[in-house]
Order: sequence, then C-alpha cells, then structure tokens
Amino acid sequence: MSDISAKTIQPKGYARLSPQLRARLADVAALAAGVVSVIALFAGSHLEGVWLRVPVLLALLLLLPAAWFLYRRKGHTASPWARGGVLAGLGGLSLLAMALLHASGWTALAGLLSMAAALALRGSVAKALVRGRDLKVGERKPLSVLFENIESLASALVLVLLVWHFGLEAFRIPSGSMAPTLLGDPVMGDRVLVDKFTYAWRDPERWEPVVFRYPLRRGEPYVKRCIALPGEQVLIAQGDIYIKRHETAEIELLVKTDRAREVLWLPYVFRLKDKTDWVKHFHRGGSADLVDGAIVLGRDGSATFPRGKDDAPGDAVDHDASFGATEGSKEQFGNHIVGDLRLRARADLSGGKGLEVRLVRDADEYLLVLSEKSARLFHTEQGSDNVREIAIDEVSGVRPGESCSFSYSLADGELVLEVNGEVAARRRVGTALLDQLRARDADSRLALNSAQALAIAKAEPPGGRRGRIVLKAAGEGASVQVLGIDRDVYYIGRTLEEPRSRTELPLGVALAGDQYFVLGDNSPGSADCRYWIRVTLFLNDGTQVTGSLDDPTQPELTSLLKKASVAGDPYNAYAKLFRVAHFTAAERGDDRDQPDARTVQEAFEQFKDAAKSHGRGAIDFWTEGGGKTRVVLKDVDAIQVEAHPYVQRKLFVGRPFAVFLSPRGMKLID
Repeated sequence: MSDISAKTIQPKGYARLSPQLRARLADVAALAAGVVSVIALFAGSHLEGVWLRVPVLLALLLLLPAAWFLYRRKGHTASPWARGGVLAGLGGLSLLAMALLHASGWTALAGLLSMAAALALRGSVAKALVRGRDLKVGERKPLSVLFENIESLASALVLVLLVWHFGLEAFRIPSGSMAPTLLGDPVMGDRVLVDKFTYAWRDPERWEPVVFRYPLRRGEPYVKRCIALPGEQVLIAQGDIYIKRHETAEIELLVKTDRAREVLWLPYVFRLKDKTDWVKHFHRGGSADLVDGAIVLGRDGSATFPRGKDDAPGDAVDHDASFGATEGSKEQFGNHIVGDLRLRARADLSGGKGLEVRLVRDADEYLLVLSEKSARLFHTEQGSDNVREIAIDEVSGVRPGESCSFSYSLADGELVLEVNGEVAARRRVGTALLDQLRARDADSRLALNSAQALAIAKAEPPGGRRGRIVLKAAGEGASVQVLGIDRDVYYIGRTLEEPRSRTELPLGVALAGDQYFVLGDNSPGSADCRYWIRVTLFLNDGTQVTGSLDDPTQPELTSLLKKASVAGDPYNAYAKLFRVAHFTAAERGDDRDQPDARTVQEAFEQFKDAAKSHGRGAIDFWTEGGGKTRVVLKDVDAIQVEAHPYVQRKLFVGRPFAVFLSPRGMKLID
C-alpha cells in the first residue's frame, strides 16, 4: 500500500468560509446573474447599432447554468477542460457586458453579477477541505501542475483565436487623425474593439467610424469616419461637404446625423465661471459684466464671442479642440474662420427681461429673441435692413418662469433651437455656396469634381468670412449663464503650401461603384483620402512596384525625395510630386506649357542625384499589398504619382464600437 502524504495550509480570505456558505453564495450569485440577464435581454438598448448586446446576454444565459452544473453538481469529477473553458468564456463575456454600460445599464449589471457568479462558483469547489483546512495529496511537481491545466489553457486560447479572427479584434490608434473623438499615439493611443461581423451583412454607413486596411499598404489598419458612398460625387469647400448622390441628383449640403453632430461639436468654451475666461473670450460693449458666473447685460450691453485683437470683436477659427492631445504642428490650426457654432446657455427671463442671440456666418445673421413667453427666429444679411422672420409656427417650448435652458446652433446649413431639452425649431437655411452650385447645376449639369465646380467653390463669400456669436439685451436687460460654446468640425479640402503662405483650395472627387470616401475628425492633421498618393516605380526589366508616397508609410523613399533639391528652387522632389498629384498646373502657378510629366521627370532626376550623393544604392519599398521589396535604384527607369482618394469595399475590416485602455476610461464609440 502506497504512502500518502498530506500538507495543510491555513486558508485565507474567501476560502475561510465554510463549504456550505460558499455553496449558498454561489447559488445566489448565479441565480441573480441569470435573472438580471433575462431582464437586460428585453430591456432594450439606449445606443442604436450595438448588436453585440443581445448575443452576449444569450451566451451568458447559456454559460451560467452550465457553470453552475459543472461546479455545483459535478465538482471535482468534471473535466478540467470543461470547467476551465466554461469559466473562461463566462469571465470574458462578463467583461464585455460590463463594457456595454452606455448601451444599457442592465447589460452592465448582468455582466458584473455574472463575473461575481463565476468567482463564487469557482471558489465553492476550488479545493477539497478537511475540517476547514485545505488538503494537498502527494507530491505535486511544477510539471504535473502544468499538465493538469494544459486543457484549460488550450481551450481558452482556441476561444480567443476564434473570437479574434471572426468576431472581435483590438486595434491601437497610432496617430491623431481622429482627435478628439479618438486619441492617437504610437505608444499611449486609444485601443478600440472592432466588430468584424457587421460588414458581413451590411455596407458601411455614412458618418460612422470605420476600420479598414490602408489601400496603399494593406497591412496597416486605419480608423476614419465614412463620409461618402459608392457612386457619389463629393466637394469639400468652405468647411462643408457637398454631394451628388448620382449624376442627375440635386446637389446637397451634407447634414450630419444627430448622433454624429453631437460627437463632432468641438468645445471652445466650457462653463463660463470666472473673470479670466470672460475677459479672454468675450468682447464687451456698453453695460456688460460677469456677475456670479452669469453675463449681466444692460439695455445697451452686448457680449461678442470671440474677442479679437485690439479689443475688437473677432471671428471663431478652427482651433485645436483636443487641447494638445493631437499630433502635428500648432501652425495647422487657427487658419480658417468657422461660422458653424453652438451656444448652450441658461437665461433669466423673469421681470420683463429678454435676450437676443445672433449667430453670424459670413454675410448671414440668424437672430434668436427669447422672452418670458416666446422665442422668435429672424434672418438678415450683413449691411441689409431686410429682416425676415423664420419658423414662426415651429418655435415652442418656452414656459413662463425664472430661467430657460436653451441650445442654439448653426451647422451644415441647418439652424436648430432646443429649449429646456426639447427641439423647438429646426430649419434648413443652406449656404450661399449651395445656392450658387444649384443655380449652375440647373443651367447645365455640374459635376462636383469639375474645374467649373472647383472655381465656384474657391471664390470667397460676399463680404468675406465671418463667424461669431453676439449676445444683447432685449427688454429690461438680460442675464445669461454660458454653459458651453462649441464649433462644428471644419473640413479642409486641400492646402497648397507656398514658401510664404498656405492656400486652402476645394477638393472634388467622383467615386466608382465600390469606392468610399473617408475623413478623419481632426481635419487639419489627418492623413486621409484627401492626401493619399499612389507611387509606381517602373524598372528597367519592365516590372512595376506600386505603393504609397505617404510619409511615414514609405520612410526610405520619402526621406530621399525630401533631400533631393536644387539651389534656388523652393520645392524639393517630394514637394513637387505631392503638388503634381493633388493640384493642377494652374493651381500650382506653374508654367502651363510644361506638362506634369516634365515636372515629375525633374523630380525623378533630382531623386537619383540625391541617392548618389548620399551613397544609397537601394531602398526598402513597401508595396501596395503590404509586403516589402528591395529596390536597386539604378534599375528604376521612371516614377509616376497619382492621387488615391478612396477605399474599396473589400478593404473594410469592421466598425469600432468601444474604447479601452484609454486615459479617458472605457467608453462606447457613438
């Protein structure tokens, strides 16, 4: 008869409870998790599109009784593979359910209780107990412990690989192109969970964030926002996006969905509390001061946002809304006047007080007059005495009382007034550019990527660009608390870099049947469809290699091109190729008698000279397919560049739906 050695270890924590009590706690936890999961399944979702909530809850309802049966009924007789696999799945689904907090609080609670049930069930039969002490039988060597758990480890690994390949995948945001919606950094960037199932049964939708393989180096995952769909024409001009859904369709000013618009309001001013912010952001006229966090206006008082130079009213610009979290130079911000603004405030309307709020965009001014009993909207133009009342029958929601909370905004040519949390008026007012495009389109069919459309969009609005908010008293005076001032994202078409200037030019694109147009939320600093360049190297033996000319995707080639320059020429070879790919000779100001091919050839000759002077005989070239090849420079016969402003349908990976491992905490991407 063999000897059996036993070693007792003093139990700690949860293990000190009696087996009977631990069993009862496990039963209660499993039952509570199951009940809440059923409630959550029928409670609905507060966030449209989070399809993952239902399968997660259904899986929890399957795994909870399975785990209870294996741990409470089978105990140690159950296979380690079965117990470990069920527990690993239950724990992973519990974490995922908790991450869906914003979609449904019931779902998050079900996940929390399921995790507690998993721990309670595991603890109820984890080790055999003899008189309150843990019992270890025989000698247990490290190798034997490994083999005892290898089934559980293998099952968990297989589960992770299956989910990663077919369902969910984690991506890191490497750059600041989606700031401030998503923060990017090579090391500390947001990590996003990507739903890879969604695009298996539907196409990407407008305004939703998407993950795709970069078309010119397909091993690189990118995260952008889907803007235009296959077959559409796109025009980016004066901060807005115009589209034609097909050749004979009417030109539209693209209006964001309510959900996308809320995400893309970029903060200028948070709640106005102290004199420092008051003096910094507002120009004051007449009797106007900040008292106890409220702007108090006399009969002749006014407050204009923003404050300009020399104590004069200014105009809002496309500032860095991420407050330093985005990458890139500060010079890329503050170059464009933004007229799409929103004011969130609380006004005191008692005792005959009233408030006038004027939203100014270019030549158009939209006036809101708030009193104790009504809200009225008017439209006028700069320098005109013609004042037209709009939305007479639509404005509602103002109730007599001491104060009124309201939000007044102009974005994408749409005027929206919310009073006490309810939409009181919503009116499409368009833009001057939209009127001009439609008028020309009515005369003769206008393609938004044509030279004619670009010429119309390039012209400055009559009277120049303006963007500001003006507050004035109505009646006996006004008192208003500013809760926030935001701007809409200002989309930039193309930026032509000159030696001493930066010129904004419109961008027009026509999409084919399987092409999508995507943009980053950080328009000044996003490497998106507007700037992608396909480069092709033609070799002496007749072969071609194609890839990206985007830095840092093609580091060695772009480095040599940037070093290739001629004394007295303000543009190096890289700048010349970039300008040829994105701008016409007329836009560049080049000699029209010199074709683009000649400019490309000059850049190529400079490139070969730079390579020779730096002792470079070959470079690593990243190809379109994502691989890398070694290119001997003496074998390169010619170079070609062209813009690549689209993503093909087959390159979409999925939809990011949650952020984790972020300095701002876990959140759902709306």
